[in-house]
Amino acid sequence: MNKKILFISSLIYLTSLSLSAQIETRQAGFRMGYRSGIFYQVSQEAGNAEIAYNAMLSFQKSGVQATALKIIYETSFGDISPNLVFSWGYGGHAGFTYSDHVRFMGEDYYFPDDRFCPLFGIDGWVAAEYRITDIPLNVSLNVKPFVELTFPSFLKVTPWDFAVSISYVF
Repeated sequence: MNKKILFISSLIYLTSLSLSAQIETRQAGFRMGYRSGIFYQVSQEAGNAEIAYNAMLSFQKSGVQATALKIIYETSFGDISPNLVFSWGYGGHAGFTYSDHVRFMGEDYYFPDDRFCPLFGIDGWVAAEYRITDIPLNVSLNVKPFVELTFPSFLKVTPWDFAVSISYVF
């Protein structure tokens, strides 16, 4: 129970960070891919770029995972469309899963019953996002590669976490 309270408190803290900017944009949406989930993002303009902080909650394999990302919207594809932007970023995630086995180096290792397996990892982010200005909606094609350490002692490298994200801007 204490782990759940700590997890929820951390998520509330991450989503309530103030950026102290004159113009803030918030968006909430969902990501559909290998690690699907719901997210909340706050962004502000910073010079020629736009900086965003993204908090995502994912559910997978009888577990929960919280991801925090810093995303930089740096380049606009103005020649193609003024509403198409490129972004990159980085962050990390933490969570847990329940499993009766782990897969390591092509081999399956089984436990006598389901085990609580905490996990921690680092994430990258690359995306092309289209911003629909007539309605406050953003659509993004993104990849979020990650390296993850799950206890008991197993390392997972996933360079191909492709997804489509849809968010409402407010």
